[in-house]
Amino acid sequence: MSVSMIVLGVPVLSRPLVLGLMICGLSLSSAHAGNDDAQTGWRPQFVQPVPQAKIKAAFPKTATTSGKALLGCVAAKDGRLVDCKVLKELPDGQGFGEAALSVVGYERIKTKDRAGASVEGRPVQTSFEFLAPGDANPDWIRKPTGQDIANVYPKVALEKRVGGRATIKCQVTVEGFLDACKVLFEEPEGMNFGAAGLQLAPQFRMSPMIRGGKATPGGEVTIPIIWSEPIGVSTLGSTPVVLDPPWTRVPSQAEVDAAWPKGAAGVQSGQAALRCVLTKTGQLRSCDVISEAPRGKGFGRAALDLSKLFQVNVDPNDRSVRDYKVDLPFRFRDPSLPDNRRLTKPRWVTTLTAEGMALIYPEAAIKAKVLSGRAAATCVVTAEGRLTNCEAARESPAGLDFGAAAIKAASTMRMNPWTKEGDTLDGLTVTVPFQFSFADDTPAEPVKPAQGGQP
Repeated sequence: MSVSMIVLGVPVLSRPLVLGLMICGLSLSSAHAGNDDAQTGWRPQFVQPVPQAKIKAAFPKTATTSGKALLGCVAAKDGRLVDCKVLKELPDGQGFGEAALSVVGYERIKTKDRAGASVEGRPVQTSFEFLAPGDANPDWIRKPTGQDIANVYPKVALEKRVGGRATIKCQVTVEGFLDACKVLFEEPEGMNFGAAGLQLAPQFRMSPMIRGGKATPGGEVTIPIIWSEPIGVSTLGSTPVVLDPPWTRVPSQAEVDAAWPKGAAGVQSGQAALRCVLTKTGQLRSCDVISEAPRGKGFGRAALDLSKLFQVNVDPNDRSVRDYKVDLPFRFRDPSLPDNRRLTKPRWVTTLTAEGMALIYPEAAIKAKVLSGRAAATCVVTAEGRLTNCEAARESPAGLDFGAAAIKAASTMRMNPWTKEGDTLDGLTVTVPFQFSFADDTPAEPVKPAQGGQP
């Protein structure tokens, strides 16, 4: 008998980084950063945006809300975009496509690609957003410093004295935190600049998107980051820095709420990041505040107090543990306001083995000769990353105890309880889908010979 299970999850991310003194830079880009031609992989380089005054003046007179439009154009020899057509507009019928066509003539791209070839005749997509009066998109409150960016310089790139760049794309929460970040582009490949860009995400802070006069989640930001080639560089030290170790204990949400600084009156949210030494017992010590926003409100001090509550399971005899530091991000929210935390991509630390799944495959399904089924369990996450108070959310086929099997499976699993963005998962609910399959490996009974000895 063999049983298999598929559970949706994301592996824990952990990787060494080295500090360096580099000249690095970043900026906020337009929506063009992820615009690759699907067939050639060519990425147009926009060098002249449409002036904001022109965008504002082109807002459709009949429109009642902010809107967007996507155009498909052809690159001209001089970098202009010509023969443009409206590919998509949102919302439809309010004139945003025509507005985009009226301003695209101000935009320019580089006339040659990175290989030096002319871009004339190549397809280009470009998008525009038109804001209604009173609306606003996310804007910078805090960006990592050059030193912050240098601190996450990829070790392999530093050793080879290679510069690089990466572009990450993130959602902006209602508090202005960056969330659900992903790598759009990195070069050169294999040097981990994309992962380094993701490591910087907790140190950004933006004003939230404003729609209809209210702060709204869902704003999107694309951030290109450049690491200049290290020339004549000496490192600050050889101690590797890791992000997102597999925590076995983190602060509960009640403990995070209790750490809200008294000096933060009138502030709705804040963030901080620490760099700590990982001890051989799996605890953190000698923590330094490497970023804090807003400054002077006590969020760095609150993070230092909470750092004592973190724990990692380590082998005390592993001498390499003494050579690691941990970068630890924190997000703080006014405890009197609604809890806006979200659990989107759990990072599983422990899942059930095939042997364990064999023990919980429903007997009712086996008796009914049903060899596969699906189910989901909805559970509450603890500060240790365990799943508790689980209930069956769905099962198929019904009535064969697949829901009960999902509850048993979920109760043995554990996820990393602290997010890469700086939130505890304590108290959040998660629905975990399972797919069960069963194979009867019992040998078939031999065919009995027919009467008379003939097969």
